[in-house]
Amino acid sequence: MAIKINTAFQNHIVDNGIVGALGTAAILKVYEGTQPGTAGDATTANMLVQIDPISWNAATNGIALITATGLGTAGTTGTAAWARLSGTDGSSYIVDGNCGTASTSDFVIDSCNISEDAEVMLITASIVQPGE
Repeated sequence: MAIKINTAFQNHIVDNGIVGALGTAAILKVYEGTQPGTAGDATTANMLVQIDPISWNAATNGIALITATGLGTAGTTGTAAWARLSGTDGSSYIVDGNCGTASTSDFVIDSCNISEDAEVMLITASIVQPGE
């Protein structure tokens, strides 16, 4: 039998735990290369663009969505593969996830082929606390 978490507590975990730690102006850094095995682990991957500030709606059914699209200007050219979400200080790494244009990506951006000085848009992202 699996452990079940009620919806109100799922929302509490997302809103007061993860989103609370991110703050009201989170930062998303988009990288090329291989994503580390654990969120916040050291990386030698090339950072392509920083998108900020990112804020979140209150969780519903254990899911919090970004409040609006985010925009950043690329500092270099490369192919986006993964992204790291941090708090407003830029170093409190909370979440790593894959990055792409497909709706199944953790962080959905408008293009994975990024050119220096091009604008890159974060279209959608969600933080999910499973119910079991």
